Amino acid sequence: MTLSRQLILLVAALVGTLFLGTLVISLHNARGYLESQMGSHAQDAATSLGLSATAHVDQSDQAMVTAMVNAMFHRGDYLSIRFEDLQGEAWIERVADLQVDEVPRWFVSAFALDPPERSATMMSGWRQVGRVVVKSHPRLAHQQLWQTAKQMLSLFLVVALLVMLGGLVVLRLLLSPLKAVERQAESICEREFPVVQQRPFTLEFRRVVDAMNRLSSRVSRMLSDAERTAAQLRRQAFQDPVTGLANRRQFMDVLEHRVADAELSETGGLLLLQIKDLKAYNQARGYAAGDRLLSEVGQAIAACLDDETGSTPAHLSGADFAVLLNSGDEARLRDLGARIIGAVAGLYGRLDLPSSDVAHLGGVVLGRQSASELLAEADMALREAQCDGANAWVVRRRAASTVDVRSGSAWRALIEQALNEDRFTLVRQPVVGCGDDRVHHHEVFLRIPDPDRAGAVIPAAVFIPMAESSGLAVMVDKAVAGRVLASLEDGSEPGRVAMNLSVGGFADDALLSWFADRLQRAGEAAPRLILELPEYGVAANVERLNRWIERLRPFGVEFSLDHFGKGFSSFAYLRAIDVRYLKVDGSFVRNLDQQEDNRFFLRTIADIAHGLDMEVIAESVETEAAWQAAKGLGLDAGRGIWLGEPR
Repeated sequence: MTLSRQLILLVAALVGTLFLGTLVISLHNARGYLESQMGSHAQDAATSLGLSATAHVDQSDQAMVTAMVNAMFHRGDYLSIRFEDLQGEAWIERVADLQVDEVPRWFVSAFALDPPERSATMMSGWRQVGRVVVKSHPRLAHQQLWQTAKQMLSLFLVVALLVMLGGLVVLRLLLSPLKAVERQAESICEREFPVVQQRPFTLEFRRVVDAMNRLSSRVSRMLSDAERTAAQLRRQAFQDPVTGLANRRQFMDVLEHRVADAELSETGGLLLLQIKDLKAYNQARGYAAGDRLLSEVGQAIAACLDDETGSTPAHLSGADFAVLLNSGDEARLRDLGARIIGAVAGLYGRLDLPSSDVAHLGGVVLGRQSASELLAEADMALREAQCDGANAWVVRRRAASTVDVRSGSAWRALIEQALNEDRFTLVRQPVVGCGDDRVHHHEVFLRIPDPDRAGAVIPAAVFIPMAESSGLAVMVDKAVAGRVLASLEDGSEPGRVAMNLSVGGFADDALLSWFADRLQRAGEAAPRLILELPEYGVAANVERLNRWIERLRPFGVEFSLDHFGKGFSSFAYLRAIDVRYLKVDGSFVRNLDQQEDNRFFLRTIADIAHGLDMEVIAESVETEAAWQAAKGLGLDAGRGIWLGEPR
């Protein structure tokens, strides 16, 4: 019950109690007054009747006395009239019925009147001849008392109604600051931190508003400080100060995580770029000019990667740059290498470089190499490019790769066949809570059978980029979502399930409408679905994510950011989205027990996320030491081989 309603009921109860008390007291006082008046009325009647009847009583003219009594009694104002002789014996008596018309019996019983008897002695000279006794009838008194009660009740109801209406208006004005405080608290829960500008007149409410304003400002300031601390730490530990790209340490963490992950190890490629004669350029023009050249090269590389979602460009050291691609085959890697070399070579005229031979590039397609093997092969390709001439580039293919080379049309045909024949396979991996080691939910991963290798499967990380480039990503998302929701509906999947949504599907409004219709049919199964989106696809389009959340939230669906922290986007955008989970990228988790900077970074992320009512999940928990380290940092859950393999 609201405070205003409670106050209104309390005031109504107090006013009602006060009225009842006043009414009872007034009626009792009125009853006493009316009884006194009835006594006076009876005394007057007794005296008058005694004087007029004395002569007839003295002459024993009973007929005349009876006529006089009847004439007075039939007026109805008297309850009884009695003539007594000197011995007190009644020789004429009239008694009326006590019934009172036009007055409820309960009222007569509650406020009974006891009219007093009054008498007058009849004298003939100095001799007493008898006594007349009269009692007034309470009918008129009860009627008057009833009318008085009704008038008081009517007056009270009118006054009470006016008072309640006025009180309601006053209460609304007085309690309006609480509404503002309530909206402010709800906004804080929604990751907004408004300040109530209008201070209430009531001192107590003013203190509450001031306290809430201080709380809102302080929480906002604390979150901003935590965001700045995390961003500063990330810049210092993982970002190159000259180019703004990932530094060598960050790049190596991402590369080692990539080649160690069975889902990712055979898709994408590595490019190494080296600026020619940077040392001589620094000596000739100074280190400021050298830093500008490095910065321009970094910007040129980043500009070529606008369409390469999830790629990791880095400045390794000195003249060396690297790019790790999430997806793509040899042809795509060659095209990108040519574009990067072309963009960097274009700096010759703009920066007035001493030679048109600006840089060389070498690349290798990912197979099953280790990180050191991959770097060695890319370095060999770079040396070949340096031997080929000015601004040359060379991309090599790993012969030992287990992924067959397919053209774009072949990939499209393979994916369409899997869709038409429903040949997708879903495997699930548990996400385990840090507090109790219980399964929080399961994450599903997609596979399709490899037609060229008996019993082999192709992971989603390999064919989803091909599906997106072929325009089939939305169809794949529908197929996976339909399979997952069906398992939730029929009970074969008893818990909650997280599925990844492709960047192409995320950008499709028709897929959003399809999800809304399908979730409406799913009924009670819908709240057990979690949709995961990669951070690099969300950070650049927060409004689209909010549309997804607003549309699907009524069905109970929750959202998760995947591979969080890998990019260098600002943490401030987290306030604008209502996701439930942040899944920290595995490059920060794989060797968490050995990396103090990573632990401090994750602890800061956990503090920010918990302040925004989000849970933090660690990806790629591969060892017990990493799991124990994650538990000690305040993370909420983890996923990795140590906690359970995909099945």
